[in-house]
Amino acid sequence: MAAIIRRGARVELQLDRGEREALLDIIDTLAPRLGSVERTVPRAYDDDQLDAEYARFMRPEVEASREADIEVMRESLRGDRDRWQLDESQALSWTRALNHLRLVAGGMLGVEEDGWDSTPDDSLLQLGEFQMLMALGWVQEGLVSALDGAQPPGR
Repeated sequence: MAAIIRRGARVELQLDRGEREALLDIIDTLAPRLGSVERTVPRAYDDDQLDAEYARFMRPEVEASREADIEVMRESLRGDRDRWQLDESQALSWTRALNHLRLVAGGMLGVEEDGWDSTPDDSLLQLGEFQMLMALGWVQEGLVSALDGAQPPGR
């Protein structure tokens, strides 16, 4: 069963085989959509010309950084291990990767603002993207709490 706790300067992440495989499936499903879902390509400027110029110079760097974070997470999950000791840099890469993937899932669901989940309709709860979003959010919340030195909620 999944557990995320702080152990000194490291964050210990424990996932069973099913959880590890589910996260890898989520990565494989959502990562290719980065850059094609509107929420994953934010505008820097309202002016189209300025935004295009910004994108020309910055988008390759942003995309490379995003891909590197996701690869750190993917590499951690490969293999037969069920427990990892993440240093702060790795834990931050995981946190950013989870955020990128959550933006894809949220964008696919049409999420536009906070509070959307306070009264979700039943059909939304059945969608794979919703389930992925919730799983990613749980792991991200645990990592953020561990990085902060706090005990994750529900523990």
